[in-house]
Amino acid sequence: MLLYLVGTPSGVAKENTNDTIIVTAMATDQDTNDTLIYTLWYGISADSITTKGVSSDTTRSGTSVTLTQTGLNNNTTYYFTVTVTDSKDTVSSNVNSQKTLCRGDACSGGGYNNEPCTDCSETGKVTCSSCNGGGTIVCPNNCTNRKCNMFKL
Repeated sequence: MLLYLVGTPSGVAKENTNDTIIVTAMATDQDTNDTLIYTLWYGISADSITTKGVSSDTTRSGTSVTLTQTGLNNNTTYYFTVTVTDSKDTVSSNVNSQKTLCRGDACSGGGYNNEPCTDCSETGKVTCSSCNGGGTIVCPNNCTNRKCNMFKL
């Protein structure tokens, strides 16, 4: 039976978290009655993708699957691949990568937003200041400020 992945899986950091990525993949199988099982594999370099992550529930050929991996490190680029099996054959996707978000500091009267980390600091945090009514997220070393997008805790 011919089983293959359609394109390289895509990844995105989950909003309002600093430890989660969401990976989407799709495979097709010549035998449309086969049940497909997707498994996410990840690591911190393209050469060390050895950690078995979440697996999907079974699905049919041509259906897009979303795999949500939690418990990752803050401000870290993860490399991932997806394997798919139809119980007879197993195929692996190309490698892709996604960086987890930074956790912002809590602000008086509000909360924080987890933001894409800048390259201004290796602390893995963005500092929130003047956040009542909006404010900015200020990166150390006078980097560009960004809108705060506050939410209540």
